[in-house]
Amino acid sequence: MGYAITLARQYKSDILSTDDLINEGAIGLMKAAEKYDASRGKPFVTFAAPYIRRAIEAAIGKLEDDVNVRSTDESLPIGSRNNFTLLNVLEDPDSPRADAEVERTTLSDDMLRGINVLNEREQQVIKNYFGVETEHLTMAEIAQQMQLKRERVRQIRDTALRKLRKAAKNEE
Repeated sequence: MGYAITLARQYKSDILSTDDLINEGAIGLMKAAEKYDASRGKPFVTFAAPYIRRAIEAAIGKLEDDVNVRSTDESLPIGSRNNFTLLNVLEDPDSPRADAEVERTTLSDDMLRGINVLNEREQQVIKNYFGVETEHLTMAEIAQQMQLKRERVRQIRDTALRKLRKAAKNEE
């Protein structure tokens, strides 16, 4: 439920209360739980995020239909204030996406479990390139840090990714 709350707070709304947005997100979360299949290997939060977002956006869409608004900047006659517009209920682009952070963390955790098949140099390149336990670096930055040529870093990265893929297939 905390994840639905986090996603709901990414939407700004002067018309719908945060509680209403959270409730809509919870409905989406329940739909995702009904359809989730853990055997497919996808983390639940990654699977549920689109359901939560669709539920919230559907509530906002229903509001649009209910007030029959023609323009996103036209005032809506709701409550005692008359300065509400649909622009007030659109997703906030400046808000960090919680699901992106969860996906990044999940990827990092998965990678850390399988990274032991790599030698030390390959581990360093992979961790730096994908930003696992560190900031994401470009191949040029990794090359400079490791005192290698950029092309050599690319080769090490590609070899490491092949090893990781092979290890993942062997685990299945």
